[in-house]
Amino acid sequence: MTDVALLTALAVLFVVVGPLLLIAKGLRLSLIPSLILAGLLVGQLGIIDEQLMLELARLGIAFLVFTFSVKLHTERVRTVVSDTELVTIIQAFVLGILGTLLVVLVGFVLELEIVGDVSLEEPLTIDQALFVGIAAALSSTIVGTALFTRPQSDIVHDYLSGEIDSFSDLLAVVLLLVVSAGAFALEPIATQLGYGVMLLATAVIVNRYCFGLIDRLASGSDEAMLISIVALLIVFLAAAEFLETSIVVGAFAAGVAVRDNPVEYSEVFNGLTSIQEFFVAIFFVTVGALAADIGSFVPVVTIAFGLVVLTVVLKPIVIGTLLVYYGYDRRSATLTGLDLDHVGEFSVIVAIEAVVLGLLIQPVFEAIILAAAVSMILSNLTHTYDEEIYGSVVSRGWLGQPYHDVEDWNAVSEDIADHVVIVGYGRRLVEFCEEIDQPYVVIENNPQALSDLRADCDAYVFGDATEPETAGVANLEAARLVISTADSKPISAYFLSFTDSVDVIVRTRELPMAAALLERGATYVIVPDLLAADQLAENLEALLTGAYDREELRAASRRDLDVERAPPRPSSGGSAYAGTFDDQ
Repeated sequence: MTDVALLTALAVLFVVVGPLLLIAKGLRLSLIPSLILAGLLVGQLGIIDEQLMLELARLGIAFLVFTFSVKLHTERVRTVVSDTELVTIIQAFVLGILGTLLVVLVGFVLELEIVGDVSLEEPLTIDQALFVGIAAALSSTIVGTALFTRPQSDIVHDYLSGEIDSFSDLLAVVLLLVVSAGAFALEPIATQLGYGVMLLATAVIVNRYCFGLIDRLASGSDEAMLISIVALLIVFLAAAEFLETSIVVGAFAAGVAVRDNPVEYSEVFNGLTSIQEFFVAIFFVTVGALAADIGSFVPVVTIAFGLVVLTVVLKPIVIGTLLVYYGYDRRSATLTGLDLDHVGEFSVIVAIEAVVLGLLIQPVFEAIILAAAVSMILSNLTHTYDEEIYGSVVSRGWLGQPYHDVEDWNAVSEDIADHVVIVGYGRRLVEFCEEIDQPYVVIENNPQALSDLRADCDAYVFGDATEPETAGVANLEAARLVISTADSKPISAYFLSFTDSVDVIVRTRELPMAAALLERGATYVIVPDLLAADQLAENLEALLTGAYDREELRAASRRDLDVERAPPRPSSGGSAYAGTFDDQ
């Protein structure tokens, strides 16, 4: 297989897909289903050899994994297992077992010849079943992020999705190393795991101790930094090839080696974002193309259907239940589960590596790819309508009652009135209310912030802000003002329903949405970019008129950037509803 053949396949792919995407864009169809359906058409036309498509998928996923792993921060690695990591491990174990049992059951039925003449040339062994279990267990950062049709914020379910996806990716790297051994035997698996540890350890060392030198040598040059990053990628890919392990593991390690510095080298990291979008398109098209060729129809479709049910229906239920058990509210838990209801890209690359190495038979590979394509299309729909889905299941009583009683998780006086309700804990806003002796109640739904609430807030309610019980305990209708720091349309809409009796301040990043919120009754709309521009104008005016001298302005900037006074983020026990008002 030559480089020319790969380039030719890539060119054919985009010549065919390009016009179809333009049509989809003109019809305002969603991007992800359009890419997958375009890939299905390419696969049906048979204009690209399957081996070429597999190689193209491997390379595309490798570059995708690199661009996403660049955003990982090695300093955030913990030695203590967090709630989200426990949720990831437990759901992977449960879904993995169910996926494995699914194939074992299908194999048993085929072996007994219960369904007429339906059969496979090779038996469905436990080894084959394990790959379907892996596909059911793993979600993905890449697919999850690509499916987001709205700008992501730091509200709790976005944070939870990101944490679960990131840890799932680490588990997937380990599984990929096991598969790269080429056999389910202890010695080759141990060797591959050792190689993986070597690559990742080297990447962490480069990130922490060598990348600063690269930064200094680049001296702010985007071109020099870009060449250095590409060189690092090539070195790690070459090392992976030399060690005879997956190039995806090498790409992952290369991304970890790069220290994310989007401020100083904005053009470089913006360029990586463009590369990421390019390979996202390749990934979804190749998934569609690979799903087009189905051999043994009934067994493949049966396994694929079962895998889709496990990932699209059962996985959100398992994840949501676990998150509620660990103290998260029903809404955040449900939306997180819906964010993760798909077969991930690492499941696809594990299947591709396995079929190339002869560990996976073609029918099972086809079932995994077909399930991946279908689940990604369905996940796009569930993500688009996640709030509607949540509202529907709540109205039917399917989620039961909140895991904890809001009455037992608050510190609010029963006669509180004429107070400020702060949705999303933020230290500065709380301090401001205390300085002017303004009564307040903080509403927060992140369990990691509970200790801070108890220590720092005179009055708080721990629970979902949109639950009627939470509004009742916070005595919302008797409040003087509501400040919602969550950039969330459903939360904003909920509090705007109280504008007949309460002044409401909400938040959005979009100017058209800000105008719409004002029309719907908001007293004020927080738009971070506008607030930042206003603050800059005020500082410039103070400097030019002499109200500030240079050192006073520098001192004020240092105070604004003081890490100790910055609002805590979800990963360190902060607001689940933030980015907060305090950021401004």
